[in-house]
Order: sequence, then C-alpha cells, then structure tokens
Amino acid sequence: MFSKTKNFILAVSTLIGTIVGVGMFGLPYVASRVGLVPMTVNMVLVGLVVMFLHLIYGEIILRTGGQHRLIGYAEIYFGRLGKFFAVLIFFVTLYLALLAYLLVGSEFLRAFFSGWIELSNGGWAVAMSAIGYFMIFKGIKVSGYFEVLMTFVLLSLIFGIAFYGSDKIDASNLVSFSGNVDWFFPYGVILFSLAGGSAIPEIRALFSGGSSKLLKKAIIFGTAVPAVVYFVFIITVLGISGTDTSKEAIFGLLPFLGEGFVKYGAMVGFLAVITSFFTIGLAVKNSLIFDFKLSNGTSLVLTALIPSALYFLGFSDFIKIFSVTGAVLGGCEGLLLLAIWSRARKKGQRTPEYSVGLKKIFVFVLSVAFLAGIVYEIIYII
Repeated sequence: MFSKTKNFILAVSTLIGTIVGVGMFGLPYVASRVGLVPMTVNMVLVGLVVMFLHLIYGEIILRTGGQHRLIGYAEIYFGRLGKFFAVLIFFVTLYLALLAYLLVGSEFLRAFFSGWIELSNGGWAVAMSAIGYFMIFKGIKVSGYFEVLMTFVLLSLIFGIAFYGSDKIDASNLVSFSGNVDWFFPYGVILFSLAGGSAIPEIRALFSGGSSKLLKKAIIFGTAVPAVVYFVFIITVLGISGTDTSKEAIFGLLPFLGEGFVKYGAMVGFLAVITSFFTIGLAVKNSLIFDFKLSNGTSLVLTALIPSALYFLGFSDFIKIFSVTGAVLGGCEGLLLLAIWSRARKKGQRTPEYSVGLKKIFVFVLSVAFLAGIVYEIIYII
C-alpha cells in the first residue's frame, strides 16, 4: 500500500512538473487582452480537452505492449506515414518551443539586468542564445531532481506573488475590458501551457499489475493541479497590473511590487526557461544524431541555426509563437492521438487497466474543434 501511494504521488508530481513551465508566463497577458470571463471559460474547456488527451494517451500505452513514445505508437498503428507525421510534429514543435524560450528568456534577462545593463532586444536574444547553446554544446544535462526543484520554485513564485501582492489587487482589473472580444484568442496559448503528454509514458512505468488502474487518477490530478495554479497566477497578476500586464507577466509588476521582487521573479523565470531550453535543445540535437545519423557538429548547428534564424527573420512575438505551437501543432498532435486511440481500441495488443468511454459524436466534435483551431490560427497568422 505504501509503495502504491508513493508511486502515485511521484506520478502526479512528475506530470505537474512537466506541465508547469514557461507557458504560464504568457497567460496573464492573454487574459488582459480578452478579460477574465473569456479566459476562465477557455481555461475550463481547454483544460478538460487536455485532460482527455492525456487519458487517451494513457489508454494507448496500456493497450500496447512494449515501451514506446508517440512516434513509436504512430508507426505501430499507422506505419511509415504515421511515423512521418509524428516526426514532423515533433521537430516543428520543438524548434518553435526553442524560439519561444529564447524570446521569453531574453525578456527575463532584460528585466533582471534592467538599470544595470542596457541592450537592444536583439542583444538580449543573442545573450540568451549564447548561454543556452553553449550549455547544449557542452552536453550538460539538467537532472530530474533539478527540474523538480525548479517546479517548486516556480510554484513558490506564483504563491509568493499572490501573497505579497494580495493587497494590491484591484477588483476592477478583473472585469472584462470589452464586450467585443476574441473568445478564441486564448485557446492556443492555454493548450501550449497545459500540454504534458511527454510525461505519460514515464509515469506509466511507475505502475505495474493492478496498480496500473491508478494511472487514470494520476493523470486527472496531475493535469488539474497545474490548471488551478495557473488560474491563481492569472487572477493575481491581472488583478495587480490589469491592462498594463506585460507579455512575460513579471516586468509589468514593477510599479506595484518593486524592483527587488520583480528581479527575483525574472531570475526564477530565466532559470525555468533555461532548464527547458537545455532539455529541448538536447532532445533535438540527439534526435538528429541518433535518428538521422548526423555528426555532433552538424546537429548542433541545425539545433541552434533554425530558431536563431527565425528570430532574426522577424518571428519575435512569443505570445503568437505559444499560440501557433498550441493551436496548430497541438491540434495536429490531438488529431494524431485521437486517430491512434481509435485504432488501438480495435487492434490493441492487450486489455487496458482503464478505458475512456466516449461516444463517437464527441470524438467527431473534438476533431472538428482541433481542425477549426488549426484553420483559425493559420488565418490569424496570415
């Protein structure tokens, strides 16, 4: 019993740690654009959709023998075409994530060194790139313990802002700012910030035999907690800074919480970004080495070149990048998961410890919603 409880807590913590990250820093700004009511509706609906996707991914894993990841499951159930689609999503998502982290990290560096060092936005981006890609070049790996620690530090920052700034919250800032808002605008950013499917195979390994039934509860708790924490963060930052909320959330708090607290928040944010930057950068580089047989030098150049080139070509709005990555690529991944899940229910290799009961009409509606999100985001970009 103790072992089951321990593994359950570890599984929930792992999923929370995977989800809680830099995506949360864009949420208050999005809320400031549309108002709290549309943001809340989106948080609830998208949160439920993400929870469902995590649950069906868990069911896919339970229905399939052996240890695989999304690319592997796509190949098992849809052959080479499925693998190609999954690989394409994998690389484009990670490259855009590297670009977004480069942008957010440079903003945190600018906020931390404000008043000490003054550089252009491009200068801070170069500084962030130099730090990040040097560590990737050295092959330094961020330990799982450090990632867990950073998750707790981020959570302490959120609740620290809530506690320290509670008396500075203006209720009028929480009122919707306009009757003519784009209700769909928060969708992509929220989907990006709540995605944590990469952790599902890892937490599945914590359960065996009959305890695999706990995987469903772990996924539900592990997805719900970040959504609640994000909501606290949104209300706090929005309540304090209102329409002056900055894109990275922290810098806009300067007039309200003071320079010292903002610099602390900026440093915590930078550390959170740089750990994710290391992990994703190494994943891209290693995939190019092991899956495409490229040399270490060529892989590093391709890992660094594409996000940096995109930045200097003018892709410098990280809110838009969060939105595109969530709505377009997250939508494509959602469609892929639905397709794999439907095939696994018919051709799975084993009986799963839990099954997500869902009518075909809901699967159809969800698929249409993902397609609508992809089309909307593409039109919005154009």
